[in-house]
Amino acid sequence: MGNVQFVLGGAPVTKGKQASIKDNLYMHVNYDWLQKAQIPADKPAAGSFQDMDEAVHQKLMNDFDRYHQGKLSAPNPMFAEAMKMHQLALDFKQREQEGVTSLLEVIKPIQKLSLLTDLSHQLTDWVKNGFPLPLTIDVEPDWKNTAQNAVFMYAPELILPDKTYYTKPESDELLHTWATMTSQLLQALGYNQEQAADIVNQALVFDKLLVPHVLPADELADYPKQYNPRTLKEIQQYSQSFDFASTISELIDDHPEKVIVTQPQFFEHFDQIVNDTTFKNLKSWILTKTVNSLAKLLTDDLRQTADQFHQKLSGTQKPVSQRKFAYQIVDETFKYVIGDFYGKKYFGEDAKADATKMIQQMIQIYKHRLEKNDWLGDQTRAKAITKLDHIAIKVGFPEKIKPVYAKMKIIPAEDGGTLLGNYLNVERVKIADNFESYHRPVDRTEWDMPSQLVNACYDPSRNDITFPAAILEKPFYDLHQSHSKNFGGIGCVMGHEISHAFDNNGAHFDEYGNMTNWWTKEDFAHFEKLTREMINEFDGIPFAGGTVNGKLVVSENIADNGGMSCALEALKQSADADLQEFFTNWATIWRMKASPAYEKMLLATDVHAPEMLRGNVQPQNFDDFYQTFDIYQGDGMWLEPDKRVQIW
Repeated sequence: MGNVQFVLGGAPVTKGKQASIKDNLYMHVNYDWLQKAQIPADKPAAGSFQDMDEAVHQKLMNDFDRYHQGKLSAPNPMFAEAMKMHQLALDFKQREQEGVTSLLEVIKPIQKLSLLTDLSHQLTDWVKNGFPLPLTIDVEPDWKNTAQNAVFMYAPELILPDKTYYTKPESDELLHTWATMTSQLLQALGYNQEQAADIVNQALVFDKLLVPHVLPADELADYPKQYNPRTLKEIQQYSQSFDFASTISELIDDHPEKVIVTQPQFFEHFDQIVNDTTFKNLKSWILTKTVNSLAKLLTDDLRQTADQFHQKLSGTQKPVSQRKFAYQIVDETFKYVIGDFYGKKYFGEDAKADATKMIQQMIQIYKHRLEKNDWLGDQTRAKAITKLDHIAIKVGFPEKIKPVYAKMKIIPAEDGGTLLGNYLNVERVKIADNFESYHRPVDRTEWDMPSQLVNACYDPSRNDITFPAAILEKPFYDLHQSHSKNFGGIGCVMGHEISHAFDNNGAHFDEYGNMTNWWTKEDFAHFEKLTREMINEFDGIPFAGGTVNGKLVVSENIADNGGMSCALEALKQSADADLQEFFTNWATIWRMKASPAYEKMLLATDVHAPEMLRGNVQPQNFDDFYQTFDIYQGDGMWLEPDKRVQIW
């Protein structure tokens, strides 16, 4: 036992051999896979999610090929438009001939800016056209009245993934990579080396101005703190240069009573960041963000150059292939059209019925657990059960495609269309539709995820759970897989999404998705105590050269914890329950091999705990785990009973 370190999350493997399941569940189950798994050169990681994702991409890329070969017909006009976009994305020869002409046209309005007033006078048009700006305005359901939409204002994104990155040792190297890449792209557009260097340096100066005033990822993960309603008069006070009130009124063709400001501390400093003195730097920042985001749509050389920063950040070795790039462009622009096609072709009614039945069973189990919960008072318990009863279930794919896609018309190359031009037209259609939605009631039947996405989610503003078709595959789920494996996979994920209704964010939303307090003071204080225990359980665990931020990952850990509680109870109702299969499949679904850079990025920005810790720590909270594998004090997976955390 001398090679075992007793740490939360299981003992690490230190001598190049498979760990005992008693010492490290994740490493025992996944040892062989981890030894053999290769990270594809165009990906930052390999794992269950990545493998499933790749399988989906291959199916769809083959289908797209068959369409162009005349072997597959378009199921609807929107799919035909998507395939026009795909044809343009595949035509690298055409883009070699076009060169940079289309992007030069796009950046002309930026180049023409002489004064800050030039930008402020055009602000509405710039928002409509999707130009990068030092703020974002959009329309979403009002968190306190989710039947209606509201206007939201957001702070801009930084160059690095999170403000915490700017104090890390690798920040200089990352920004140098960004600067080198951006300079190369600018020179391809006709700027000389000195001009490009000046623009890059000015953009970096502006980015540095933003850093002190934006929130880090762990604070952005706290939803209630982002709901800060302001009147038009109040937001007008944020800037002497920009007429925010008029811009918003023009965008939605109305005068809203309130605007939701997600980071008021940023806008309270807006005039310090954006003014006549900083204008030159702002202009360069807008130019570099525009060029960096759109250069991939030009020649293949520029596509590869524009991927350098992403490669450095994520640890990927090369850009995706031309074929996969074309797929990604279509998936990005026609997401729900492709999802409709995928769901109808690849998701069967039997799987939908079985998965829906599992979710309904999990909800009943959850209700039972709430009824016997020993720390909730009757008033809060009744409200929680009401919320549970109102959860809407979405499985497979939406019944209808979002109407906005019918507005998207692609101009083919023979009619003068370019990939960049069509891409921007699609973005403009989406932006216009978003602002028009201010006058429409919220459509609760809309999905947050398309069917081809390997993921699942809970939407607090709609109080619904979504399980796209693509996640209902092995190892998460299979009609012919044992109940025990299914509950250790998709069953835990189902319980996880239900638990989000009662995590530290979901707890602030009622059965209709409205942000309101439905707790008694005493019950919420107890819930906050349990939440702190969950924060502390993960906080400070060493990983990827850093440590886990328990506050950042707490909502997902509450959901993992509740999901496992629920799935375990559901499985134990089956006569053929096999808890070894349950826990080993749980560890299997979280297997991942990633580049060090990608692990560091996830550690700083991802609201989910690292996969290895998800695989190991949650089982340590449950007595069933210890009984199933005969784990005792002295074993690497042992956690003292008073340290085990269970909330739901």
